[in-house]
Amino acid sequence: MQQQSTPKIYNKTEFSKLLKISTESVDRYRMAGKMPFHQIGKSVRFTESDLIDFLALCAIPATVTPSSREQHEIQKAYQGGEK
Repeated sequence: MQQQSTPKIYNKTEFSKLLKISTESVDRYRMAGKMPFHQIGKSVRFTESDLIDFLALCAIPATVTPSSREQHEIQKAYQGGEK
């Protein structure tokens, strides 16, 4: 029988540190319905799944295709510059 692992659970402070935002911002996103969370009594908790869901909601798709020159510069940057 396979045993399921328990997901990591974060409090508001830990979650805000993961996102590198203030706890006040976490509260604003929660109250606006933009951040998933779990409430157990008065305690607010977050899971890794909540983090992934929130980041997906914040994703902004690329709308401009870089020119061939920009693509070349990007490729050089990823390869560590000119050799």
